[in-house]
Amino acid sequence: MTRLCLPVEAWPPLDRDAWVAAHRHGGLLDDDGLAAHWAPATSQITLGGYGRFLSFLVETGDLDQTEAPAQRITRPRVEAYIAHLRQQNHASTVAARILQLSQAARVMASDADWKWLHRIRLRLRHMSSPARDDRARLVPAAALSTLWHSLIERAEHGENLSDRSRALLFRDGLMIAVLCLCPIRAKNMAASAMGATLQKRGDEWWLAFAAAEMKNKRPYEAPLPGLTPWFDRYIDHYRPYIAARSGNPIPGHALWVSHTGKPLSPKQVGQLVSRRTKRELGRDLNPRLFRKIVPTELAIHDPEHVRVAQPLLGHADYRTTESAYNLGRAIDAARRHHAVVRAIRATDVSLSPPPRRATRPEQSSRGTGHHTDQG
Repeated sequence: MTRLCLPVEAWPPLDRDAWVAAHRHGGLLDDDGLAAHWAPATSQITLGGYGRFLSFLVETGDLDQTEAPAQRITRPRVEAYIAHLRQQNHASTVAARILQLSQAARVMASDADWKWLHRIRLRLRHMSSPARDDRARLVPAAALSTLWHSLIERAEHGENLSDRSRALLFRDGLMIAVLCLCPIRAKNMAASAMGATLQKRGDEWWLAFAAAEMKNKRPYEAPLPGLTPWFDRYIDHYRPYIAARSGNPIPGHALWVSHTGKPLSPKQVGQLVSRRTKRELGRDLNPRLFRKIVPTELAIHDPEHVRVAQPLLGHADYRTTESAYNLGRAIDAARRHHAVVRAIRATDVSLSPPPRRATRPEQSSRGTGHHTDQG
């Protein structure tokens, strides 16, 4: 059985060499490869995407070991690849796979003309819709604020709770509070460390990430107003209790710790937040959705200042933020429309429900057991 994504060690030699060359860091006399400064996550995703294309060629018996990437990636093969993907995947996944193939082609065979592949990629992107509609999952920011306050209150004053339960409740409440104020990505949340990315400046705690730690390679700094007493409580009391469960010092002074006393991974951060919000609110909100709530709320309640969401989310381009802004405007428009409809119904008697029609004779006769002849 063919592997879904062919691993790089199984690639044809020319493809493997082109991938390595694209990631090579040059010296004084040599230029860097076009992918030399990609983030590890970008490189890994693109590698998997190109491996998926090669796997398709293996499955169809069309993988020529002597071809270079520029000769291998042809329009007929890409069209057949898209048809194959459509049989198994959502349209958004198909668009993502062609994006990955396009990125790989650009850095592995930069001398070739890839305009045709770029056009195909754009058409697929415009034709695709998200596999999961986030609009139905969003909740008002006020509900999230109430949630984190409630979790911390229960941790501090709830009855019949073990020390472990109190510590985990407090941790989850504080994590949600941070996401409400500074909706950073799960990767950055997991990387938060006391004295490094979490800094106390005067009487206020701040988050500060270096450019290399951010997805857009720009430094990020933001205060955490109003959370000082809760961070002090967590760091002095609850975190040491959870950390002690591992028996070993926590490397790097990780801020967020699992129930076993070990640093949380990005995946675990997402799972914890999703489970907690699902349990408490009936909606599984991961850190990515917190990032959509911020501009959506601003677009609805303070549209004049919606652009402040861009630096808050760490977006390099406002167009990335604007997609959520447009969602907010759509939600606001729907709410306004519904309000108008309700007002009309309240004042216009002509829109009241019509009276029930009288029972037809033939229906009455059926009810009394008589039969009528209807053609």
